[in-house]
Parts: sequence; C-alpha cells; structure tokens
Amino acid sequence: MRAEIDFEGAMARTAARYARATDRSADRHFTRSKLRRDPVTRALVDLASTGTSSGLGDVLDVGCGRGQLALFLLEMDAAQRVVGMDWDAEKVNLAKRAAAGLEATFQTADAMVEPLPSADTVLLIDVLHYLTIDMQNALLARAVACVRPGGRLVVREASSACGVRSALTLFVERISQAMKFNLGACIALRDVHRDLVPILNAAGMKCAVIECWRGTPFSNLLVVAERPT
Repeated sequence: MRAEIDFEGAMARTAARYARATDRSADRHFTRSKLRRDPVTRALVDLASTGTSSGLGDVLDVGCGRGQLALFLLEMDAAQRVVGMDWDAEKVNLAKRAAAGLEATFQTADAMVEPLPSADTVLLIDVLHYLTIDMQNALLARAVACVRPGGRLVVREASSACGVRSALTLFVERISQAMKFNLGACIALRDVHRDLVPILNAAGMKCAVIECWRGTPFSNLLVVAERPT
C-alpha cells in the first residue's frame, strides 16, 4: 500500500468512475454513499495495512454487486488485482464499465456452481444471509478452498445474536428483498460466533471476530479467517 494512505482521494476517484460509467443517479449515489457510510470500507483498509507490502494481494469478491468496494481497494493500492462475481448481470455490467483501466475482472456467475479462482483474500461481504443454511455452509466451504496459504477469508455478516440490532437488521433486509433491491433465495441470519466461526475453525482457519457496525443500527460482524502458511 501507499506509505501515506489517500483514503479521501481513493474515495473520490472511485466515485468518479461510477459517475462516468452510468447515467443513473441512483447508482451513482448508492456507490458513493455505500463506500463512505459502510464501516466495512475502513475495516478492509485497516486489514490491508496490517498485512504484507501487497496489502490484500489478489482479491476474490464473491457477491460483488456493483463492484465499488473492489475498485476502491484498487484505488487505495490495498489490493493488487480483483476478480468480482455476482449473479445480478445489471450490477456486474456497471462494475465492468467502472473498472476501465484497472486490474479488475467482473463476471456474472453463480458462486454456488461456478469454479472459483484462488486468491490471497476472499471476500464474502453481506452474502450468506441471502442463502439457505445448507447453501451458506456449502459456499463457506467453497470459499475456504480458494484461500491461498497465508491468506484470509473475510466474511461480513449480520448476526442473529445482537438483540435489537438483529431485529432491526432483519426488518430492513425483508423490506429490501420485497422491493427487489437485493436478490436472494431467502433471509437467514445466524449467530456468527456460534454458527459460522466453528465451521471455519473446523476447516483449519484461525478466526477473529470484530464489530463492523460503527455508525449504523445493524448487527454486522466481520470475521477474518486466516489460513496458516
């Protein structure tokens, strides 16, 4: 990464990419607002700064949506290259246009069945709770298998064990699904500590869990699961 982090500059450059890539004000506003307001943006930059000189290295972003987080990581020099996958073709096409000139590849694909490339960092950001429990477990196993030695799987998920935060998160997710804002088989929140971490530990990953809800009312937690070298 750059010796001096240019967070605001990278934010502006990423927003400019989407301003050039689409005429839809809703998409431009969403990508800009999501990067600035979502605490996962800063959390991933912090994670990159504690890694090697290559930051997050090669990144696989499963469920990348419009791709704004992946492209921001490139603009920050927090990642060397990214591959993004999502089943929403419209969002993927926007990501492709916004990525012009960067080391980024985006594809419309179902991560449950398509081959997943290996990566230093695999991202599952707000993906699992749109799947059934069995599908969540299967995708976690597939994601773990992609992590290179010394790399990590980063999962951001809303936990079902955070009281009012969890109830509000579930309410908002159901509204978003009803409005067709997010596509998914269902809404299935789980207890991150009780249900997800043991699966990753059993797969040989060393897990750390941190709060990732700063400035929001939601129950989001970030799981950083590292594969030993």
